[in-house]
Amino acid sequence: MSVSAAPLRTRTRARDRRGGIGRLVTAGALAVAAGALIATEATTRAAEAILAREFIGLVAPGRAVAAGPIVWFGIGTPEVTGLMITTMCSTTVLAVPLLLLAVAITGITRAPTSRVGLGLLVGLGLAITCNMIRFASAAGAYGAYGREGFDLVHRYIGSLFVIVGFVVAIVLLLRISLRERGARPGAAPARVTRSSANPSTTLGPSASRPNEESRP
Repeated sequence: MSVSAAPLRTRTRARDRRGGIGRLVTAGALAVAAGALIATEATTRAAEAILAREFIGLVAPGRAVAAGPIVWFGIGTPEVTGLMITTMCSTTVLAVPLLLLAVAITGITRAPTSRVGLGLLVGLGLAITCNMIRFASAAGAYGAYGREGFDLVHRYIGSLFVIVGFVVAIVLLLRISLRERGARPGAAPARVTRSSANPSTTLGPSASRPNEESRP
């Protein structure tokens, strides 16, 4: 049997070309998403306030409501306080670098886009959760210790917590995206055999079959 490698190489090149185009399209879409987050950061902060309201309502006194980029808490108590989500405190400053890192991974490496997407989702989820915990901790500290407690959590403890979470999010994005595929347990190693171009094999006169006696 003869095997020609030329069609296989052609199919491999075509598959690599399609994969390269797909990665470029994915990288472009992620870059557009990063730009959209920057352009609509006011709307993003309002959406963050709605999410932060749920976290703040768990620890702050009274009820919490969101109005634009402000979360009002302590409703129903003698003191109502508003926590404004500013641009520098927004999750946008965490999400955009993660998106751009995913763009770089997709455009430069050969990492599958599915793994890059999974790593990005995990990283974004961690970054958003850490920032929401920071908002809730600051509001809870204000309710318990006043302005001093708020400043301590918001400026120092909460900021350090978010930075650590952001670093972990980057590490997870890189590890998930660039993780090498391991061999399946119990899988037999692949063998490559090379056959000659002549599909037929001829037995010479001197060849003899097994269990057959040679006659004079």
